[in-house]
Amino acid sequence: MSSSAPQTQREVIGLHVKFTINTPDGLRRVIFDLDKTTATDQSVTWKIAFTLFERQQNTDPYTDPIVDLSIEVDTALSPKAQTMADNGMTPTQAAFASGPAADVAKDPTVDAATKQATVQTTLNR
Repeated sequence: MSSSAPQTQREVIGLHVKFTINTPDGLRRVIFDLDKTTATDQSVTWKIAFTLFERQQNTDPYTDPIVDLSIEVDTALSPKAQTMADNGMTPTQAAFASGPAADVAKDPTVDAATKQATVQTTLNR
């Protein structure tokens, strides 16, 4: 009879991390969701769900989101997405997501590709 412990193998198939960012003035809230999936061939895909809420006064309730984007992360940014998932969002990333990225995302004159690229830039901050 063997006294050695059974061998285990850890395999991360998916990962979901949600960051909720509230601006200091209480007028804007950003939900920044990171989702990681690993296919059977071990290829990794990251997605960002970016949702922006705004209100006129900080005593008003938030209503429906004014922006709701789903973005497939460029594979070159996968290491940055993993770092954010592992270590959390830095103050610089949170400020960018709730400021410049949110401003671009809600601008009706900006095309969808630019909005998605700008939100992804959060990972580089």
